[in-house]
Amino acid sequence: MNDPVVGDDGGLTTTRDYKTYADAFETAADRKWLQIKGFVRPGRILDIGCATGATLQLVDADPRFHESDLIGVEVARHLYAECVHKKEQGLFHNPNVYFYQRNMLGSAVFPARSIDTTLTLALTHEVWSYADGSRPATVRRFADGLFAHTAPGGVWVNSDVCGPAEPDRPVVLELDDSDGANPADVTDLGVLADPAAYMGGLSTRARLFQFARDFRRNASVPFEYSERDGKPVLRLADAMDFLTRKDYVDNWLSETHEQFCGLDFTGWCDIAKQAGFTVDPASKPWRNDWVITNRIAPVASLTSPDGTPVDWPDTHQLLIARR
Repeated sequence: MNDPVVGDDGGLTTTRDYKTYADAFETAADRKWLQIKGFVRPGRILDIGCATGATLQLVDADPRFHESDLIGVEVARHLYAECVHKKEQGLFHNPNVYFYQRNMLGSAVFPARSIDTTLTLALTHEVWSYADGSRPATVRRFADGLFAHTAPGGVWVNSDVCGPAEPDRPVVLELDDSDGANPADVTDLGVLADPAAYMGGLSTRARLFQFARDFRRNASVPFEYSERDGKPVLRLADAMDFLTRKDYVDNWLSETHEQFCGLDFTGWCDIAKQAGFTVDPASKPWRNDWVITNRIAPVASLTSPDGTPVDWPDTHQLLIARR
């Protein structure tokens, strides 16, 4: 309750709809597990930001880890309660399953060199976004803590969003304005009875202007753009921060606290190396082509200021860091 990051209700923001998040985590767990399971070492397996415990359920079902300790850490009270509820229901076969409600940015939770595998899935961008002070310093402190509790030969597996490799590249963003309303000005969503309904009724272009206002205020980051022939001109990283979040209308006010593109893949690798980890060659940035094809490309396009089309950049990362 005294944590500067976590609100009085045990959540990161007061506007977050945790049912939506819980459903999303459950849906994505199988896909993420397929991506990371080959890198998980038996022993003490820690999932930080474990949400509803869905990933640990998949670890629990894998015969390779029947003798392992499975440890979940979740900061949000609502999600932590669901983890405990699942354990009480008998949904885990391994008797050595433990859940803790903790903020890993506080004092050390686990002894030095005691964890064989640390999983952070869709977490590190939140560590960056909710930093209490300098964002680079906070993620370095987080990585230092992971290195300290990682056993020799252990691994940190990080699967998350990341920024494009050329974050400052100027791009022209053309957006559909026929798929919803185009009000003359942005609004204060905090005074609306149903912000999700309002955002869902806006065109893609109108959502950009609302995003710029809310992102500047909630994430405390600059989001500058000019216009050329009525089209926004802005940094590639800022364009992707908007495009990857424009459909999150159910949690708009919460999502605009977070910066997906604060660091590119190389930046996250540097964080791991500075902590003492060795980056495995299997690590890579990658592009979520389903999101591009189904969510972004139908309503948006990118060009250089000279009109040359710009390929969609990488949107995600898989970082395998070994001690």
